[in-house]
Amino acid sequence: MSRSETLVLEGTLTPSQTLTYPMLPFDAPPHTERIDVEYTYSAAIDSDPHLTGGNTIDIGIFDPRGHAFMGEGFRGWSGSARSAFFIATDTATPGYSSGPIQPGTWHICLGAYKVAEGGCAYRVTIQLTIGEGETPVSFPARLPLSTVSRPDVRRASGWYKGELHCHTHHSDGDSDVMTVIRKAETLGLDFLAITDHNVLSQQVALASAETRLMLIPGMEVTTYKGHWNIWGAGPWIDFRVLSQDDMQTAVDAALAAGYLISCNHPRPFGPEWSYPEVTGFHCIEVWNGPWPPTNRIALAYWETKLKTGARYVAVGGSDCHFHHHEHHAKLANPTLVIYCPGDPSPSALLDALKVGHAYVTESPDGPEILLSSGAAMMGDTLRIGGDSLLVAVSARRAQGLQLQIVTGKGVTQQFAVDQLEWEAQVDVDVHDTPYVRAQIISGDPNAPHVHALTNPIYIERQPR
Repeated sequence: MSRSETLVLEGTLTPSQTLTYPMLPFDAPPHTERIDVEYTYSAAIDSDPHLTGGNTIDIGIFDPRGHAFMGEGFRGWSGSARSAFFIATDTATPGYSSGPIQPGTWHICLGAYKVAEGGCAYRVTIQLTIGEGETPVSFPARLPLSTVSRPDVRRASGWYKGELHCHTHHSDGDSDVMTVIRKAETLGLDFLAITDHNVLSQQVALASAETRLMLIPGMEVTTYKGHWNIWGAGPWIDFRVLSQDDMQTAVDAALAAGYLISCNHPRPFGPEWSYPEVTGFHCIEVWNGPWPPTNRIALAYWETKLKTGARYVAVGGSDCHFHHHEHHAKLANPTLVIYCPGDPSPSALLDALKVGHAYVTESPDGPEILLSSGAAMMGDTLRIGGDSLLVAVSARRAQGLQLQIVTGKGVTQQFAVDQLEWEAQVDVDVHDTPYVRAQIISGDPNAPHVHALTNPIYIERQPR
């Protein structure tokens, strides 16, 4: 027969604790079968970064395996999207991990995203359901990064389109995993990663999903100083960074685990990326959601890095959260397109993305854009001795738009695309530039609306 115990944790957060993660300990006795948590706090406002004057407090939980930074005891996080959650041995609220409920000291983690001048009073109510039997000792399986070739979805062109940045109700989205999968199938996508904020529970649901899509495990590491995606199969990566050193430690841990990682939407209200000296990222998300003016800031951030000789793969993602009501961020707007010759697999797609064999377009049926020079394609490096490079550039479904050639010195050439299938051979001045790339635009050439963009071909100088 089960019994229950109720615990109440109360306190007040001060403005000095803003953007920190207070930990509230409580004890779970042996044979605990379920933990239910509810919380309230004063002067609550939405998490929208434009809103001020109140409090926004996030919440999550750690088990006795460890709650320190990079600790192993993480069991879930819902930000401020939920006022209650539960963990049981065989099920849990989306965003939380079912499985063993170990006896010992657990910790509620509060995320003090916004704390008003008058402070924030909080109340956390915990109900423990305690039985008499043994609890499980293992956690449910997560989606692996499959290396199994998929000849059934092979495309003769070698180009595959998909989405690598979207959310479900495992964080702050409104839909379950299968709703997003079915939408991606309807759009004709080939691959999909669901990158819920700070959690891996969506990967448990993905592990049993039946779909023709190539599913890639992922997570968005959502810190108060910037967001970044990790793609691959590995351990949870901590988001509770309080300094540049913390951020570098987390990035280094992701690299050691074999993740492909991306600095997401480095622009105002992205939030802005606060640690530009942190190294190790493979990608920069230059295009997040439909092309508004703020994406130009992310694009400029990427190009500033490229001009120094750094090499980051440009990626785009919709950051779509909502499918049950109208919202400007729609799945696969933009769409990432990856070149992967032979029989593809989720692992092979990430390998191809890592070397930059990809472009970004505004939608699954948006303009196609390809850039090459001889045998070199986007993401490759050419060693040259002169100051001129002949490139082949082509566009499809871009008639009526403009195609620009871009180097480290800016836009060097612009062409009107006047045919459904358009191509040209272009001599590019590559003196004093480490790269050349292309983009399809409309509007003001100096502040364009981008419809598609390529990754660069990189330039190295042969000694004369």
